Amino acid sequence: MRIVILGGGFAGLSALKTHDSIMIDNKDYFILTHKLIDVVKTGDPSIAKIPYPKVLKATVKSINFRKKVVITTAGEIAYDKLIISLGYSQKLIDGATKFENIEDALRIRKGLLRAKTVVIIGGGNLGVELASLAREMGKEVYLIEGQSRLLNFMSQESSAYAEKKLREMGVNVLLNTKVEKIEDNTVYAEDQKIRGDLIVPSIGFKGPSILKELGLTTINDRMVVNEYLQSVDQEDVHGAGDCSTTKEFIPMSAQVAVQAGRTAMLNAIGFERKFSYRQYAIIVRIGNEYFGDLLGKFVRGRVAELAEKLGIHRAIKLLK
Repeated sequence: MRIVILGGGFAGLSALKTHDSIMIDNKDYFILTHKLIDVVKTGDPSIAKIPYPKVLKATVKSINFRKKVVITTAGEIAYDKLIISLGYSQKLIDGATKFENIEDALRIRKGLLRAKTVVIIGGGNLGVELASLAREMGKEVYLIEGQSRLLNFMSQESSAYAEKKLREMGVNVLLNTKVEKIEDNTVYAEDQKIRGDLIVPSIGFKGPSILKELGLTTINDRMVVNEYLQSVDQEDVHGAGDCSTTKEFIPMSAQVAVQAGRTAMLNAIGFERKFSYRQYAIIVRIGNEYFGDLLGKFVRGRVAELAEKLGIHRAIKLLK
């Protein structure tokens, strides 16, 4: 039986590690998304790049589900079972610089070096870490969050700690603030106008647009799968990672993607395992300090740093 995996992110690599298959990706390297902030900081893209040991480098153009063929820039590849793990994309916002991949990280670095004022939209882990870095570089920084707290997917302790640390650094943290538009390098947020030399959104993450174009049922451009991670539209297609979700929602997370990739592959080869996931650790860095949630409890310092390094180590093991 020939199984084809589309996408070599955390989910795709986990699926490949579970059962030998054909993996297709438009790059010949894996991106350590945890390290994109370090690319911004240093300008060294190799920090976040690890070469794939086995990949067919090609871009997916279309899929003929009836004939069970993937059409790529390298030709047509037939499959018996297909696992779609194409990761996430970011909605483009006029007047802002997206933060999705290594090229974006290098572009943001150039903007940071020139900027005096930086405006970051979205107080998730990416926004928090970028705000910290920009402030360390001596920039005036505004971090705008529409909810009542930063890191709203984490514990109250982590949220409060992030806000405290950023404010101590001099970051202008604006909570409960909705961005209305960006125009002429100015962010219009309710009754405020904030001009920024560099404006970066850390919001708007969704699935890749090709999934909707293929006629698959999607939510926020993420293909909808059932409890076995099987496409609700195509029997021989499974979805894993950030590009897929159930109707009840699956979070976008490297840990969850690894678990989904394994389950999707097991079910593709004949098992019937319902998917359930667990977030073991969510770690954030401000300055040189790591903190976050480990098994549901707030941690900081050495314990948090070790949890982060263990997560990166596990990701690298997927490539071996």
